[in-house]
Amino acid sequence: MFLRFFRSTSAPVILFIPFLGFLLWLHALLSPPDAEFFFDKAQMPFYKFITNLFSTQSFASTFLTYSLVVFQGFLLVRLNTQFIFINNRSYLPALFFILITAAIPDLQRLNPVIFSGFFLLLALEKIFESFGHSKLAYTYFVSTFYLSVGSMFYPFLVFFMPIIWICLVVLRPFNWREWLFTILGFLAPIFIVFSFYYLLYDQPFRIIEDIHAIFRYKYKAPDYPIPVIVFLATVMFLVVLASQFMLRIFQSIKIFPRKAFTIFLWLFVNIVAVFLVISKASFELIYLGAIPVSYLLAHYFAFIKSVFWGNVFLVTLFILLMIIQTW
Repeated sequence: MFLRFFRSTSAPVILFIPFLGFLLWLHALLSPPDAEFFFDKAQMPFYKFITNLFSTQSFASTFLTYSLVVFQGFLLVRLNTQFIFINNRSYLPALFFILITAAIPDLQRLNPVIFSGFFLLLALEKIFESFGHSKLAYTYFVSTFYLSVGSMFYPFLVFFMPIIWICLVVLRPFNWREWLFTILGFLAPIFIVFSFYYLLYDQPFRIIEDIHAIFRYKYKAPDYPIPVIVFLATVMFLVVLASQFMLRIFQSIKIFPRKAFTIFLWLFVNIVAVFLVISKASFELIYLGAIPVSYLLAHYFAFIKSVFWGNVFLVTLFILLMIIQTW
């Protein structure tokens, strides 16, 4: 029943997904979490601007974050409609994005990753637009510009530059100008920030001090309760099943979806690498990891043959999230 409902594209599905997200965020909206992360003490300039407007522990800031989560979920749907990663129209990417990002209640609050994730999606959209174009792709300047802007919210987005270069290898024939565009596009926002600090504060290297403060700040990720660990383990189990399914049909799907899911794979690997290598990076990366995982799970559940097991998996995720929210 659940699977059939969420597979449909009717108006009730469009309305129910944000409502489900609201239920999962209700406790955070009524009582914003007060857990401390490194980005509370050492902030990048654009995120600092946001926190000057909103308290990180207020209803307004939490509702803004919830709204951005729902918006990004439906942005995933729009990208799928535009580029057809999954060979049918589906709201499943939005569903899984909202479910996965609700797994850690401490992060149901204003945080820089939700903003940087928005710019990462804009960068991916520009990159996918370049596929099949024989002319010089100026979109790579724009995509790295977006990525650089996102890093002014969440600093570790800078380590996602390899994804842009992987996209160039996967989607485009070699053209040295396009590779140069990636560097120029990334440097442009940094130059703007340098200029801003110089003209207003006479401190052109303040951005470097902000980055240094992030790595200087002592931070240890909190230990999360068993239901959170069980939920994440369940998601990873589904990722394994979905990956096996993808491997079986990979050669039979069209060229562009194959390339897109290859990029999503590398994006997921990049996120795991940042989590393991960068000591300050923590579970806030779930907002970025949910992007490729949502597409993979949406593809799996869109074509899963056993409706019974599809319902079992969805109900299991719902129950675990309810336990997490009431723990």
